[in-house]
Amino acid sequence: MGGPGDVIVSLDHRSPIPVFEQLRAQIERLIASGQLRAGTKLPPIRHLATDLGLARGTVNKVYDALARDGLVETAGRHGTIVLDAARSTSAPADLAAAADTLALVAKQLGLDATAAHRALDEATRRL
Repeated sequence: MGGPGDVIVSLDHRSPIPVFEQLRAQIERLIASGQLRAGTKLPPIRHLATDLGLARGTVNKVYDALARDGLVETAGRHGTIVLDAARSTSAPADLAAAADTLALVAKQLGLDATAAHRALDEATRRL
């Protein structure tokens, strides 16, 4: 691949976060950060599902959720197109949502805030 419309995501099937939510959040962040620009065509559902080892229905639900949030527009056979992220997302809200997810996962794993902070610090260093 390597083209401008490529969606580079990674799913952790061992994570307590459902793969649907992982994929939705990652595509949403790619749009909000400008890595997927307005007018970019997302990969066809079948291709993305195959690449990620997911059911087509899962990817379809992700695209539908992104459309409901105003991030993409689904044009049937013409594909799914990224809309202008500036009108529907904000970095502070996205970061707050990610923090909520981290806190929830830490709680589900029985970890305290110190462990969550340590994991975030380590992830930040890796990136």
